[in-house]
Amino acid sequence: MTQIRRQTFAVTSSLQYKFLATTLIYSFMIVSFFVIAVVFPDVVEMSDESLSSEIRSSAADRMLGKNAWVWPAVILLITMLSLHSFLEFRRITGPLYRFRWVFEQVENGKLPSTVKLRKKDYLIEEMKAVNKMLISLVGKLSIIREETAEAINSFGEVDGTANKNIEWSAGQIELLKAHREHLERLSAAVQFFEVQEKQQI
Repeated sequence: MTQIRRQTFAVTSSLQYKFLATTLIYSFMIVSFFVIAVVFPDVVEMSDESLSSEIRSSAADRMLGKNAWVWPAVILLITMLSLHSFLEFRRITGPLYRFRWVFEQVENGKLPSTVKLRKKDYLIEEMKAVNKMLISLVGKLSIIREETAEAINSFGEVDGTANKNIEWSAGQIELLKAHREHLERLSAAVQFFEVQEKQQI
């Protein structure tokens, strides 16, 4: 049984980092509006020369006091949101990684029995659909393989009869050979696919 190692952190890095970049952009936008709403009034008071020096000094003190807790809180918020989104999106990118692996296996002629996701992964319904597809494909492939083998055996018997029967024309014999070659090519195409034992990624 082939064992595919599970990814523990970044799964599909390009997609996962795109999600992270989107989260960072939205976080910076939210934080920017928040900082403007909190700090901007004090900046206006500090810049207004019509106000007394006491009021302007008080505005400066308030802004310094806010800076002491606003920026650490902002940095902590962005860090927490980024880490949470990065880990959360693993529940999407992880299944996508596994589905891509299944498609690559099928392309290479190897049919996995099923694909299994982690307990907390999303895209469960999509996993069920992929597994139904694999089960159906394996079943149909088995039928095609058996029927092709039976057809080749039957053609072998017909071919033997043709060689003994002088009533068969040369054109008919060539036609039988052509049909046999078609069946052999079909059999070779079917044999390209191999059903794998249960694999886990």
